[in-house]
Amino acid sequence: MTEIIYLIITLIATTLGAIAGIGGGVIIKPVFDAFGEYSAADISVISSSAVFAMSTVSTLISAKTVREQKDSLKLMLPLALGASLGGYAGELLFSRFTAQDSLIRIVQNAILLVLIIFVVIYMKNEERKSLQRNDWYSAAAVGLLLGCVSAFLGIGGGPINVAVITLVFGMEIKTSVIGSLITILFAQGTKLISIAVKDASSFNIKLLPFVIAVGVCGALIGRAVNKKVSDKAVNRCFIAVQIIIIALCVFNIVKNLAA
Repeated sequence: MTEIIYLIITLIATTLGAIAGIGGGVIIKPVFDAFGEYSAADISVISSSAVFAMSTVSTLISAKTVREQKDSLKLMLPLALGASLGGYAGELLFSRFTAQDSLIRIVQNAILLVLIIFVVIYMKNEERKSLQRNDWYSAAAVGLLLGCVSAFLGIGGGPINVAVITLVFGMEIKTSVIGSLITILFAQGTKLISIAVKDASSFNIKLLPFVIAVGVCGALIGRAVNKKVSDKAVNRCFIAVQIIIIALCVFNIVKNLAA
């Protein structure tokens, strides 16, 4: 029964992730933490696998849209390269904390809480300003930073990606969503390869095949919805999910401090 609940959560998370570019992992991670059945390392692998599957499908679906936006396309390539390097760096950093499960949960949820509060404040402002950067080295640096953060937190990093991409490049939210999905794809792909090369057998991954299948379904549903709704609707969905995540992070921090 618990496994079915996890899969339903994953479907909802990846569907919302595909709609609003939030990756799904940013929901999966704190919700799975709240249940407490899996270790932080296991949750990281499960979450990364789900959002990798979701972002792969969503990116392929969005490929035509990306090609049509030539100004954005030249930034997506260095963004992807930076995210790949960041994903590897984030996994190396995370691996140093895996023996201290309660500590890593507290650190992850605290960092996520601070970042999500920033995201909500920035994205809720309809007159938000941006740096309007349009160069490849800024894109590579942003990809590196976002990839590292998302791999360390095990969340995909969607809401953080969308906010930072919007802040730095001044893209419309739907274009930022595509940039976010590409960042997630390359960062989590690098992380999963790194884990597989080291010792994948040490993780509890019985849910993994089902989570990946559900992640693909969530991507297909989410991208279909994304095409039919306005930027304003996507933004509202984005903000609503962040408020839920803030509450979950606070709960998880208190729970692990009391443990």
